[in-house]
Amino acid sequence: MLLRRTCFLLPGLLVILLPALRPAFAQEAADADREYVLETNILGYWGVGGDIDGARNPVLRAEKGETVRIVIVNIEPLVHDLALETLQIKTKEILDVGEQTDLTFTAVEDDIYYCTIPGHRAAGMEGRFEIIREAGVAAGAAPDANGNSGGTTRVPSLSELPPPENIPLPALELPPDTALQTTGSPASTELTGLLNHRNEHIRARAVQLLAEDGNAPEHVLNAFARIAREDTSALVRTYLAETLRRIAPERRWDVLEGLHSHAEDAANYALAILVWYATESAVPADMDRALALALVSEWPNVLSFTVQRIAAEGSQEALRILSGRLPEANAEARKTILNGINRIVKPD
Repeated sequence: MLLRRTCFLLPGLLVILLPALRPAFAQEAADADREYVLETNILGYWGVGGDIDGARNPVLRAEKGETVRIVIVNIEPLVHDLALETLQIKTKEILDVGEQTDLTFTAVEDDIYYCTIPGHRAAGMEGRFEIIREAGVAAGAAPDANGNSGGTTRVPSLSELPPPENIPLPALELPPDTALQTTGSPASTELTGLLNHRNEHIRARAVQLLAEDGNAPEHVLNAFARIAREDTSALVRTYLAETLRRIAPERRWDVLEGLHSHAEDAANYALAILVWYATESAVPADMDRALALALVSEWPNVLSFTVQRIAAEGSQEALRILSGRLPEANAEARKTILNGINRIVKPD
């Protein structure tokens, strides 16, 4: 599922706009000895251009005494910033997709850069700044655990994803006089009616309250499945994905199918991770349905993550499920499924 450089592709609009913005960054940074551009999302900072292109939380380097500018560009509708721990300086906070900010400093000593928004550093928004000890060494990304370095895109394993409790939900802006400010009211029937409210924040809060205890009745699940398919608000879908994790895994499938149908959510990282966690815990309940969903999901790498999860079961049933889907899979999907089969028959 998941994620830029993990499981998702950047929407076409950003693919068009961001390259157009990068020359402007370079012009603005003409007085800096080194400039780095990083795109921000909840999983980390992603290098743009040069040796750091595509690297997650790349090591940024400069020679002592050089002037360094770090530009950050937001690629999701969550608040982010960038701070240097030792220098104790930070950028302003940015929220809108495409919004940018920067900081300029003199390289004096090694440091840590990170996002100061609560929960974001723990979710993965942290990297290193290092002084170049040997003149002429090119700045770039440090090798990762698999030996990959700057410019190499690597899809992480499931164990590298931040836990769902570290994924911050977008804030809800509710009218001050609404009964939705308090848990347990209004009644379930009225809450279900609010799923059609014109205010997306009210719809999201209604979703949250309707299944707060995990005991959503069938008519509520039917309503959730409808809004998973039809609601135009990513905010509502984010709260729906978070709420879905509290519902029994075997009851989630219709809602999951709706959530996975939105290709436009591929770069919304908080939403993407929450949908994956709602999916992941349902996989053991019905491995065949999970694999069928992954094969038609609109999100890249959902299949890879689902196959990893099925293979982790290590059972003959898991092997049968994976093998049974091979005939209908295309060449790329077959390769992914075969990797899962190998995990079962040739465990490390």
